[in-house]
Amino acid sequence: MLMILAYVAELLNKTFVSLKHVYCICKTDAAWSKEKLLAGLGWIFSGATLGTPITGSAVEASVKSPLIAEAVAIRAALCMAITLEIASIEVFSDNQTLVRAISGTTQAKEIIDIVKDIRSITSEFASSSFSFIPRSQNLTVDSLAKEALRFYYSPSV
Repeated sequence: MLMILAYVAELLNKTFVSLKHVYCICKTDAAWSKEKLLAGLGWIFSGATLGTPITGSAVEASVKSPLIAEAVAIRAALCMAITLEIASIEVFSDNQTLVRAISGTTQAKEIIDIVKDIRSITSEFASSSFSFIPRSQNLTVDSLAKEALRFYYSPSV
């Protein structure tokens, strides 16, 4: 079950603006805890037509591997993009195995069902694509994912 921990947007105190005609770039990442089987998920939507970037993060329980965590991060980001009514999306991940699986060039057994979900969700967009991004160009999203995991571990004040 996906537990939304944080959704940070510059639009919080403004009237929601439909993004139906917006093309967005989405960078995703995940941080995984082997001991707790938890994944911190992070994503950033950006693009010239969007204006201010929209960031989000969440925590997913019962995640059995880093690859599954990365796949769940993309699925969560795509669900948020649907909620925001983003029309077209280009998704970037620093996990080549996952990008290849989504693109259909290879398959990893452990993420078959999540990849099916991702493909189903992408049918809601006017256009979508998935590309690899080097980790060095994905540091902001990496920080969001790690912070979500840290926030989950932190005791309530």
